[in-house]
Amino acid sequence: MLPSQGWADEGTEITRRYYAISGRSRAELLASVRRNAPRAGSAYGIGFIDFHPRYTLAPIAEGCRVDTATVGLRIVLRLPRWNGAKDAPRAVKRLAARFERAITAHEMQHVRIAKHHARRMARQIARLKPAENCWRLRRAAQAVIARHKKAHRASQAAFDRRTRKAIKRLL
Repeated sequence: MLPSQGWADEGTEITRRYYAISGRSRAELLASVRRNAPRAGSAYGIGFIDFHPRYTLAPIAEGCRVDTATVGLRIVLRLPRWNGAKDAPRAVKRLAARFERAITAHEMQHVRIAKHHARRMARQIARLKPAENCWRLRRAAQAVIARHKKAHRASQAAFDRRTRKAIKRLL
């Protein structure tokens, strides 16, 4: 029984998509970010994270047990990329490069948080105690998945709250 048929295999697939930033001054750079960044410029970077739990259940004499459990991740990151003139002032290019590095590092921390939750989710599904039937065990596995997705969202929100001021000060 494969309740997650058609989902991605285990592992992490990261797709990076970029929005252009440019300018000849700090103000122009900021305007470019606000014009092109995700969520109408209210976010400097963003990650869309999908968990893909896969587990197999095996019938046993006493009922059913988890045979295998893995959790894959599919992540799409939206990041800034300098697309300004080559003759732009050095100070602006340095500011843009620092901004790119900081946003990329921030979004990669979101990826690390997601990987942590994916590992925990897979371990907890694998450790589920056998049940009297596979349907009951499947419901237990789905409850573990739902709990971990909720905890994951809370962890991501907490990270953003801790780093919000530093991110806003980048430009």
